[in-house]
This record gives sequence, structure tokens and C-alpha cells, in this order.
Amino acid sequence: MAGVYGEINSRADCHRVLSEASDITQRILAKQPNYAVMQRIHTELNAMKKWTEKGREPSKSERKSVDVGLIAAREFENAKGELAVLVDELYCLNNYFEAWPTDEKAVTATDEDFFEDEENE
Repeated sequence: MAGVYGEINSRADCHRVLSEASDITQRILAKQPNYAVMQRIHTELNAMKKWTEKGREPSKSERKSVDVGLIAAREFENAKGELAVLVDELYCLNNYFEAWPTDEKAVTATDEDFFEDEENE
């Protein structure tokens, strides 16, 4: 069931979606290596992987530095096909990564929880 973080309900889900999104960006960049927007997204996804390797918790500043969801909203408004899949994954990843909830909180999170977390920062 899709919740506040879309298909991401755990850290394992986050890593899976991160891997899927990275695979899509790599396929796009293989065809269009000079695609600057996709290069930036790919760089941010790689940073997210690095910051969460081997159970590492990303710092608050690392979590706040990610804006793949904003890039997706701004650049790919009417995306179709594989790009639309990437856009959905980027939205989910951005929201989850910024909040970095425990598995328990991710599964039960509501919109109210999401907005309360933003207000408390």
C-alpha cells in the first residue's frame, strides 16, 4: 500500500527504489551522456547510496541537500514511460530521505506526521 513515502515503507524499500532509480538514470545517460539534468540526478542518487551504505545514517545536512523530487517536478512535469516511473521514484526517495524515518514510523506515517516533522525542524 502506498503511504506518505509511496512504495517505500522501510530502509530496505528505500535501497531497492534507489537502485531502480539509479538503473533508469544510467540507461538514460547511456543514450544521452550530456543530459545535464539527468547527470545531476544521477550524482544525487549516488550520494544518497554513499550516505546510507552499510547501515550508515545520513546526517541532517546530507538529508536536506537532496532535491531530486524538486528536480523531477520542475523538469519532468508530463513524463511518460520509463521517465514517469523515475519521476515517481524520485518523489518517494526525496520525501523518505529527508525524513529518514525508522521502519516502524515509515509504515505507519500519515500526512500529518510528515508535515509535523517539517514544522519541528
